[in-house]
Amino acid sequence: MSIKLYRYISFEDFVNLIINNKERYVRPSSWDDKHEGYLFTRMETPEDVRQIVSEMYYNLCLQNYYAIPDNYFRMWHSKWFTYAQCWTRHAQTDAMWRCYSYDNKSIRIRTREDKLLNHAKKIFPEERKFSVYLKKVCYDLNKKSAIERQISQMKDSLLAHETYFHKRPAFRHEGEYRLLVADNSLYDIENLSSFGVKFKINEHIKDKTDEEIIDYLTSKICAQRADWKIDTIENVRLKDSGDLSEFLEGVMVHPLAQQWYVDIVRDICQSKNIKFDGQSTIYKLK
Repeated sequence: MSIKLYRYISFEDFVNLIINNKERYVRPSSWDDKHEGYLFTRMETPEDVRQIVSEMYYNLCLQNYYAIPDNYFRMWHSKWFTYAQCWTRHAQTDAMWRCYSYDNKSIRIRTREDKLLNHAKKIFPEERKFSVYLKKVCYDLNKKSAIERQISQMKDSLLAHETYFHKRPAFRHEGEYRLLVADNSLYDIENLSSFGVKFKINEHIKDKTDEEIIDYLTSKICAQRADWKIDTIENVRLKDSGDLSEFLEGVMVHPLAQQWYVDIVRDICQSKNIKFDGQSTIYKLK
């Protein structure tokens, strides 16, 4: 049976979803916590690129210098063109209401795993070059979970976006499921970049040592990769939600919200034929 999932959002996001029929997805590499997708924060300088190439060469691709640029540019594309939403399997906890309080005005929406995934795939169709994933987050990152660890995770899952599904144990209370959308519409540019690195590569690395091959790959990757400017990339993507009834099962209001605010949220739900789950009673005596 499909598990229930919940998301805590602000009143602004609630209005945008219910009234404007817009959903908000955020680029994970723009989040404040740089432990999120740490690997993608260490891809730009020649020193960082060399470390990634070296780790791939010795551990991920096993001296396969053709596969290394392909893998690097998959990650490079993921860094810039992946968007996410955070959900949880916890119906409600004190920690979640407090962490996502929005001045006691947060709103919890609920759905089911299968409904959410089907809905996301419908509004981000594969034929329009989107890839959609919904995965349980693993809380296994620690001080040693740097580039080597996260590349190893990619090797196990064969997914360039894998690092976005791993967080530190300090966040285990969230019980998070992450909905991830990759926009592949510009992916051909990454294929061209990879081709540029591999072009006549056998001639260039002939008689070179492993370390010299790594130096060559690093130099060519830095020279060939697309220069995606941060001011031209959307950190937030708003998407038409389509039919909300396909996935939205109910709405609940923060346990400490004032009555006038509860009434407003209830009226909005009723006007759109959305089930109103009321105000949370987590702090009230039974």
